[in-house]
Amino acid sequence: MRKTNIPFFLLIYKALAITISKGFDRLKIYRKSKNEKNDKLFKKKIKIGVSAMIGLILLVKVSRLIIIFSGDMPAMDDIYFLAYDSRTRETIIYRYDADMKKTNEVGKAAEYFHNCKIDSEKKYITGVCNLWPPEKYDDTKSEFKSGIVRYSLEDGSLTLLRSEQQMCIGNNQSIFWDSCFPFDNGEKMLMCYVDEENNFTYLLYDLATSKAKKIGMPKMNRGVCDIRKGNIWYPKRKGVMQYNAKTGELKQFLQNADVCTVSDDSRKASYFGNDNKKIFLYDTVRKKKIGTLKAGWNKAFGSLFPYSCGWDQSGNYFCYIEHFIKFFGSSDTRIKVYNLHTKTSKCIFLHRNASATVQYEFVRNAD
Repeated sequence: MRKTNIPFFLLIYKALAITISKGFDRLKIYRKSKNEKNDKLFKKKIKIGVSAMIGLILLVKVSRLIIIFSGDMPAMDDIYFLAYDSRTRETIIYRYDADMKKTNEVGKAAEYFHNCKIDSEKKYITGVCNLWPPEKYDDTKSEFKSGIVRYSLEDGSLTLLRSEQQMCIGNNQSIFWDSCFPFDNGEKMLMCYVDEENNFTYLLYDLATSKAKKIGMPKMNRGVCDIRKGNIWYPKRKGVMQYNAKTGELKQFLQNADVCTVSDDSRKASYFGNDNKKIFLYDTVRKKKIGTLKAGWNKAFGSLFPYSCGWDQSGNYFCYIEHFIKFFGSSDTRIKVYNLHTKTSKCIFLHRNASATVQYEFVRNAD
C-alpha cells in the first residue's frame, strides 16, 4: 500500500505546487498590468495638467496682447524724475515721453530740488530746495537761500517763491524741508518745523497770501509721506495714518506699513517690506494686496525718500527705482515702470555705475 500511496501524495504535492506557482505568476501579471494602467493614467493626468498650464499661460499672454492692441489699456502719462548729485550740488530734471518712449534731460536746478509736484497743465514744477547734506555746509557763509522753488518747463527758469527767512516759520533754521510738500496745484505748501519740544509741527502755507494756518496733527518726531486733497499720510507704529486737515478726522490708512506712496485718487498705495527688497502694491478700496515687486540677487529698491516711488495719473502704472549693487558703493540704477494690467515692468532710464552721491526721486502730479 505504501508503494502505491507515496507516488499519489507526490502527485498531489506537485499539482499543488504548480497551482500555487501559477497563482503567483497570475498575481504578478495582474499587478504588472495594474501598475501599467496606473502609470498610463498618471502620465495622462500629467499631460492634461501640463496642457492646462500651457493653455492658461497662452490665454494670459493672448489676453494681454489683445488689451495692448485693442487700445483698452489706459495710456501712460509722461513721467518726470530728478537726480541730485551732492558732489556737483545740482539736480537734473528728466522727462520720459510716453509717446516717443524716450527719456531726455529737460533742465537743472541748483542744490537739492525735491518733494516736487507738477501742475495739471504740465507747465511748471513746484518743490523745495535746500542744501544737502546740511552738515557739510554753513548757511551763514552761503549765498544760496533755502525755500520754495518753481521750475518753468516752458523757459527753463528757476524762481524762488519764498525763502526760509521770508516765511518766518518757527525759529531760525528750524524748517524740516524733507516733510514740506506742495499741494492745491502747487499754490499751497504743507510746512513742517521743529518746535521747542523737538516735535514736528505742521501748518498750511498759502503762497498767494503768505498766510499760514497751524493744523492739529498729533505730535510726533517723524515726517509725513505726502499731502493730497487735504489728506496727510504719515507713519506711526507699524502703520500709516491718514489725517484730514479740513475736518480733523484721523484714521488708519495702512497696517504693517511704514513709508507709503499714495496714488492720485488715493485708491492705491505702495509700501516697502521689512527691508528694501520688496514693494507691496495695495488696493485701499478693496483692502487687499494687488501686487508684489521683488528685488533680485544683489539688487535693492530705492526707499530713502517719500517720492522714491510714484504713480501715473491713471493709477495703472507704478514707478520705482532699482539698484544693482556694485563695488565701492556704486550701482547700476534703473528707473522702472510696472504695468498693473500686464503685470510687467520696463526700464525707462539706466545710469550705469552711478555713484552713491547720486540720488533719484520722482515728481508727483499735483492735486
